[in-house]
Amino acid sequence: MANIGRRTLIGAALTASMVSARPARAETDSPPAGLFKCTEFVRRAPGATPDAFLAHWLNKRAPLLLDLKGLRGLSFNRVIPDRSPDAAYDGVIEMWFADEAAYREAFGQADDKVIAALAEDWPRFATGDPMGLFTREHPVRAPATPPGMAKRIGLVGRNPAMSEQRFFHEWQTVHAPEAAEQPGLTGYVLNLRTGLRLPDLPWDGYAALWWTDWPAFEVARRAIRAAVGARLGFFHAHHILYVEEHVARRPDGRFA
Repeated sequence: MANIGRRTLIGAALTASMVSARPARAETDSPPAGLFKCTEFVRRAPGATPDAFLAHWLNKRAPLLLDLKGLRGLSFNRVIPDRSPDAAYDGVIEMWFADEAAYREAFGQADDKVIAALAEDWPRFATGDPMGLFTREHPVRAPATPPGMAKRIGLVGRNPAMSEQRFFHEWQTVHAPEAAEQPGLTGYVLNLRTGLRLPDLPWDGYAALWWTDWPAFEVARRAIRAAVGARLGFFHAHHILYVEEHVARRPDGRFA
């Protein structure tokens, strides 16, 4: 089981070969960024309620992941069904590392017992394979501590006719500064994909935004609807998740 787990588990179910084989995106494609990040979008195990899903994370899975050497930060975002009725996922796991090498070492050199425990725990926690993204953070507005009670994760993908370099440039220099002007925003971080985009995934990254609370979010949404909404056309794919965040370990330099 340990060998099987090590081969199939990178985070939860991403293959090590997928990470090491993909070419890295050139550093000139975007400004210097923060920590390397593995994010997994997951569905809860069959029969598990949202509360049981969260409890399993807090009491079983997070403690296992926290044993990984080199893990800088760990958080779990439970999707709020009432706010995200069409969500494709029930939770989002964020894991921070110094770089990709540290990420691969964390799982490649992890104790066999930890890897086996993660593999055995997965079907009790979630169903199917997670949708994984490897990114680096580009803060637009550094989150406060704590960043706020309301959080939104927005997956985005570019039009196939738009180059990756142009998309990231426009996202960072045009769209993000406009979106950052909304009232009540306590944090805004872009997560830009690293490496080549997999053929079966439309996503080039995601944005994480925080507000003090949900009433503040509603005020902000109305305030920027016309200005920012008119520019969403350059996002060819867009999927919004409203979540409650549970931080197991704050990543170094992540919060001011």
